[in-house]
Amino acid sequence: MILSLLAGIVTGFIISVPPLGPTYFAILSRGLKKDVRGAVAIGAGAGFMDMFYILIAYGGVTILLNILPASVDKFFIDNQKIFSVALTLLGCAVVIIYGVKIMKTKSVDIAGAMEGGSSEEIEERRKIAEERMHKTEHGLNKILHSKKLEEERQGPVADFFAGVLLCLSSVTLPASWFAIVGYLKGYGVINDSFISGFLLAIGVLAGTTLWFYLLGKFVSTNSHKIKPSTLNKLNLFTGIFLIFLGVLLLYKAVDFMFFHKINI
Repeated sequence: MILSLLAGIVTGFIISVPPLGPTYFAILSRGLKKDVRGAVAIGAGAGFMDMFYILIAYGGVTILLNILPASVDKFFIDNQKIFSVALTLLGCAVVIIYGVKIMKTKSVDIAGAMEGGSSEEIEERRKIAEERMHKTEHGLNKILHSKKLEEERQGPVADFFAGVLLCLSSVTLPASWFAIVGYLKGYGVINDSFISGFLLAIGVLAGTTLWFYLLGKFVSTNSHKIKPSTLNKLNLFTGIFLIFLGVLLLYKAVDFMFFHKINI
């Protein structure tokens, strides 16, 4: 059983390392904004979907449907393809919207606005500017009571569900996890018991979240070394890439819906 958990942690970590997919770029964007908590939440959302697909591979959905009435079971089976495509289309829409949002993000060049003078003077001006900005924001929050609302709207829960929806944009992710589970079973790393599958799924969630935490932390720690103009270019590139990826995934989803095939 411990082997299943360890296998999940290692697999989740390794699978998450390649810089591919909208989730990766969304976490990079959060890291560049020094929002490590948001990056971890998005990573956890992605890990949750990985865990969900692994449980499906182990028959978790079958167990759930057996509890439901026969009419509900039949409804899901008859409309399985529609649900799959609908969720994929929703995920594609999230990827495109997220790309537009990131592309419009601009980095404020505080240092550039304070050109001229020694590094000590620039640092002093930066501190004064930050203090004034903090006081202004605090005053507006007291008047408008907007701070709590903003935290609720853009908190870790929202980022977690963003990670979930970003993963839904991939029509091949479930098949990939089915193949990985089959591979691990074939080599005796895990067995056919549902407990073994559950521990594998928990391990994958932990491994995925760990990697994206390390990635977000690394990018956040080193973001000060990147010039604001470079950050703006990175945001533009990331946004364009996500929009392109969203459109490509949308095309693949339509292709899957009408022609019953996947070519990714």
